[in-house]
Amino acid sequence: MLVVLASQGGRVIVAPDKDADGLGSGALMIRALERLGAVPISALPGKGEHVHTPTMQARLCEIGADGLVVLDMGSRAGPIVEGLPTIVIDHHDARETPDAAIYVSSAESEPVAPTGLLTFLLLQSIANVDDLAWLALLATVGDLGADHPFSDELAPLTPGVRKTHVAKAVSLINAARRSASYQPELALRVLLAAEGPQDIARPTKADLQCAVAELEACRAEVNAEVDRVARLPPKIAKNVALIRFSSGAQIHPLIATRWATRLAPKIVLVANDGYLPGRVNFAMRSASQTDLLAYLRGLGLGDVEGEFANGHSRATGGSVPPREFERVLAAMGFA
Repeated sequence: MLVVLASQGGRVIVAPDKDADGLGSGALMIRALERLGAVPISALPGKGEHVHTPTMQARLCEIGADGLVVLDMGSRAGPIVEGLPTIVIDHHDARETPDAAIYVSSAESEPVAPTGLLTFLLLQSIANVDDLAWLALLATVGDLGADHPFSDELAPLTPGVRKTHVAKAVSLINAARRSASYQPELALRVLLAAEGPQDIARPTKADLQCAVAELEACRAEVNAEVDRVARLPPKIAKNVALIRFSSGAQIHPLIATRWATRLAPKIVLVANDGYLPGRVNFAMRSASQTDLLAYLRGLGLGDVEGEFANGHSRATGGSVPPREFERVLAAMGFA
């Protein structure tokens, strides 16, 4: 599909998620499409959005394109844009699959490859992208960490790339979407302008220096918010530890990850009342082998309004109205 569209100079929407894996995938796809002769158009989710929300789908419909590539934003039943040729590349839990789309997922293939690595491997068959392997590495480290075997497998294609540069680049790219100002467009712009992680970790070009300085400011804000709430004591009910606060920054996943090892084998639930108006956003982590998706689905809540029980079995969360979150807490045993 991509080769055909590119041969016709087609306009292809690239819609990646907003984290390092999603944006790394997006930058890879955009650069590959340019090399093939297509016209890529980036479309990023707004704060609290993803490609399956009506608001983002409405924006995609207005763009006017010949194809759509969705990266790292999960899988749901139904079309994303009716009548638009679509490819979905993903690695999240896949209870549902999109209608009338080419669907490529690593979710059922252990060890599960992140979307950035999967995208790179797919693109290698149709475009010369070996010089972009650093983007796949950044995506992989962002999702799985620097010590995962997948990172080592990319080493032959990324000679001279320093782990410290990759780690800093991942931190800065992720800070853009975690900041209350929410700037994934800035992060994608930096990835597209860079020739390697060193250009993000230690930029020398004036335009990159300015953009990276903005990312540094995002990271400083996120770090300050993490420090503000890091010592809040958890409340315990059965096998769940609850930490709750209000912040405009997307720090609830970071706090959940920090507490998971300390409170093992309990499930850690971190709730943020201030991330989106009229919503409680939450993250769940556990250092044990607990299947968090199965745990949530086993609470017996029936239909839950909002985003609930999607993502990964070891790292999940959601975004629900306050009344629904109180139902969740009650089912977990919190009075």
